[in-house]
Amino acid sequence: MTLRQVLVQAGLAAAALVAAYFVWQRGPELGPDEAIALDIAKNDLVGLRFADEEKRTWVEIGRSSDESGPFVTVRLGPQKKPTPPKPPKKAEDKDQDKDKAKEQAKDKPDDRTPPRLVRGNDSAEKLLASFAPLRANRSLGVLDAAKLKELGLDAANKRITLTLRNGKRTFAIVAAPPGGTLPYLRDEANGQVYVVARSFLSDLQAAASLLVERKPHAFRLEEADRLRITFGDVRREFVVSRGEDQVRLAPTSAPDKPETAIKTWHDKAFHLWPVEILGRGEVPVEGAPQVALRIDYSLRGRRLGFVEIAQGAAIRSSAESDKPPLYARSERTLGWVKLGSDAQNLLADAPSLLR
Repeated sequence: MTLRQVLVQAGLAAAALVAAYFVWQRGPELGPDEAIALDIAKNDLVGLRFADEEKRTWVEIGRSSDESGPFVTVRLGPQKKPTPPKPPKKAEDKDQDKDKAKEQAKDKPDDRTPPRLVRGNDSAEKLLASFAPLRANRSLGVLDAAKLKELGLDAANKRITLTLRNGKRTFAIVAAPPGGTLPYLRDEANGQVYVVARSFLSDLQAAASLLVERKPHAFRLEEADRLRITFGDVRREFVVSRGEDQVRLAPTSAPDKPETAIKTWHDKAFHLWPVEILGRGEVPVEGAPQVALRIDYSLRGRRLGFVEIAQGAAIRSSAESDKPPLYARSERTLGWVKLGSDAQNLLADAPSLLR
């Protein structure tokens, strides 16, 4: 092949790469009734903010990265705290409580969680990507005042603000009117109104439950070849191998003798599921948790991840047990996460299993 032919082939390859890049940036072609509400590429979108004046809260989705690569962050505004269970009361106590509640109602502080920065999950990443470009099911054009009032867009109390590389763009959004299924979006820059997918509103309204990462690890157990368990002064290392039907854990001193009990116990630690996600830098109400158990995972000497389980201070309650609450964190969390009561057995069983 001559030099000229090589240069031609290189030029064609470069052109193909450029074309592929722009296809990736712009996404698929529009459907028959679809419209583009905001024509931006993925790299133009820095983040978004959803503000809900009615519930006095907000959600921000942005981008960040760590040693494992880029990821999406979710910053949650104040959320209403779940009501903790209370012990049953006698009839006479109920009347007294009603009187106290009336007296304290005006002075009672807002029982809401603090703003929290947490890691977003795949749904958060897909939702952010769906704004670049911002596609609508259809365009309704610029509507008159009467129609805007009919749709509720004249006094919308929910807004989505997109932060772009060259500025910001704000859209008012309202739920579908009675009998409808899809929300309406109004571009505050030009007055254009669009019908958009339900997820633009429903996912943002339920961000605390739908868009927050809860899985402690991004890797599967079989992707590791070693793990180390540290419990107080006890430290044990295990070889991870793939058996005929499942993953096996065997002591490094006896790699041909898998320990089924350890594997069963470890599965619970590997698949922890939190009941509450705390934000980056947030300290639990009981104070800083004390780490009781740590598991480190590696592959050919390279660190894959870890999980720590820690105890908070015990809070005595007539409605709950006196066991201290448990918290955890891993390479996928930005802070502590609170565990349910079912995780208590992990620490209770550790001394006998790891001896």
